[in-house]
Amino acid sequence: MWSERPAIDWWLAILAISVHLTWTHFSISSSIFENIPDDRRGDIYMTSASVSALIGGFGTAAISQYATANGRRMLELRRRFGVRLRKNWSGILISMLAVSGGSLLALMRDNAKNVGAIGWLVETLLILGCLRSLRLVWLFSMLIDMADADVTEPQRSPAIRVANPTRNIPPQ
Repeated sequence: MWSERPAIDWWLAILAISVHLTWTHFSISSSIFENIPDDRRGDIYMTSASVSALIGGFGTAAISQYATANGRRMLELRRRFGVRLRKNWSGILISMLAVSGGSLLALMRDNAKNVGAIGWLVETLLILGCLRSLRLVWLFSMLIDMADADVTEPQRSPAIRVANPTRNIPPQ
């Protein structure tokens, strides 16, 4: 279920931030960025943009692994789950771009003592980035397992053709 619907990560991130927003509305808590000084928030935004860009790079490495593997199991995996796998890969790359872009936007726009909506946006993107990172690790692990199984499988010899014995018997 989770592997077939990458959009679930977006909904989980929105659900988590909604729960946190509701919690802060009824308690004295606030956004996780509210009590962090301005200069430290900038460091966090830059770090999250950098880390998500690195994770996106790992995603492209995993995609190249997927694209170049051509064993029997990998071909079957592509045949059965190719569309879903492409959605997963695309979703990972798009979300990492969103995390990087959102973090850089926050770096440019956050210049006040009150973080406001920028803090909530970055918090949502960080949750999404964590969920998509887990998805990337899962996909990469699955592909490595599949490629290893294909590579370590003993080489099969071609089928032996047996001639029709009745055709080769001379007449008596």
